Amino acid sequence: MGEKTPLAVDVDGTLVRGNLLGEGISRLLASSPASVFALPWWLLGGRANLKRKVAERATVAPETLNLNATVVAEMQAAKAAGRELWLASGADHAAVAPLARAVGAHGTLASDGRRNLVGAAKAAALTARFGKGGFDYIGNGRRDLAVWRAARRAIGVDVPPRVAASLRALHGDAKFLVGKPGTAADHWRALRPHHWVKNALVFAPLLAAHNLTLGAWLPTLAMFIALCACASAGYVANDLIDLPHDRGHAGKRGRPLAAGTVRTGAAAAIGGALAIAGVALAAAIAPATGLLALAYLGLTLAYSLWLKRRVFIDVIALSALYAVRVAAGGAAAGVALSSWFVGFLLFAFLALAVLKRLSELKGLIGRAGTMSAGRGYLAEDLATMTALGAASGFASAVVLGLYIQSERVATLYARPEALWLICPLLIHWLGRAMLLANRGQVDDDPVAFALSDRVSWLTAAGMVAAFLAAL
Repeated sequence: MGEKTPLAVDVDGTLVRGNLLGEGISRLLASSPASVFALPWWLLGGRANLKRKVAERATVAPETLNLNATVVAEMQAAKAAGRELWLASGADHAAVAPLARAVGAHGTLASDGRRNLVGAAKAAALTARFGKGGFDYIGNGRRDLAVWRAARRAIGVDVPPRVAASLRALHGDAKFLVGKPGTAADHWRALRPHHWVKNALVFAPLLAAHNLTLGAWLPTLAMFIALCACASAGYVANDLIDLPHDRGHAGKRGRPLAAGTVRTGAAAAIGGALAIAGVALAAAIAPATGLLALAYLGLTLAYSLWLKRRVFIDVIALSALYAVRVAAGGAAAGVALSSWFVGFLLFAFLALAVLKRLSELKGLIGRAGTMSAGRGYLAEDLATMTALGAASGFASAVVLGLYIQSERVATLYARPEALWLICPLLIHWLGRAMLLANRGQVDDDPVAFALSDRVSWLTAAGMVAAFLAAL
């Protein structure tokens, strides 16, 4: 056959950065969140059945996928030489066929709802079609060793070292291609560690109560770590569900999952492990903190699947996530939250949640269409949301002012009048953030904006100075 030997190309993790099942599930959940309850039932019928059910209900457009440029170049060279191209994939045929047409493949061999075409099954299918040694094969993992064993020539893409050693033992002339594999830094970024700063809210009850005992701070620190794990698990789940929207978003397309530098399967495994670890650590502190960690994860998942598509319910859910952090800190330290404290946080968190939506809505202006991708807002809602955010921010300052005049403050602070400085600082920061959001100068995430904004740091320093002066 010589150089006219057909070239068979694996899809998941080879041609596509990620896998078509994960891509399909993300699109299915984005369009029909209730399908999350059907997935385990479909899996009971076998992995091939799960792939078929998802492929029947979710369309994965080839142009939305991240393809490995190195593999595409190898395929183009083979096609230019007059060789047949075949996609041989463990994904369902209904999901692979559109991709095969897009890349100009001659045909496909894929799972069919009954047979899961991976490993030995894929090797048997290719051998039946082309004969043993009658095809070349491009793959990327351990399950491809059975296919490489039956191939005339083997090509590996971003192959792990141990698999590479096994492949060389099978084919001394094996070719290895290096694409752009995900790095440890990419996996770290997928966890969005900069958001962990929000979990510092667990220390707020201790600071408000002036409790400096080690016995209260240690369990609170453990709760901080637990919520960091739960938060990252939630962000991974959100990014998996939001893949189609993120890839079409100017600011979010660079996220590791959307960019394809972190595979969906690996992300799901990491997210699941973090969720289990976070809840377990929280439960080890106290039953109440374990329940709050579960509530946080449940609310996060509900937000990703349903609530973020409900107008204004989404911002209430976001503010509730802030509140759960504070409640978890109080439960871990054994500190009761005062009604003043709860009232202040309610309005302050609502203002922050509205600010997040404001920045997203501003990005809609000047773009085609008016509906926010994956949301229920229109561009013309900008003025209304701005007013609601401003009202919430000023309400938080009013509650803080009333708290400063309460009898409780007189017993906790030697100079409570110094706390009044916090009110104008808070109003200034929220007002300025609202103005900048309306000018399109605030990132989609207010926390990321605050961490990189010099005025925000100076404002925080002023609030800390006022607090210390009041002691």
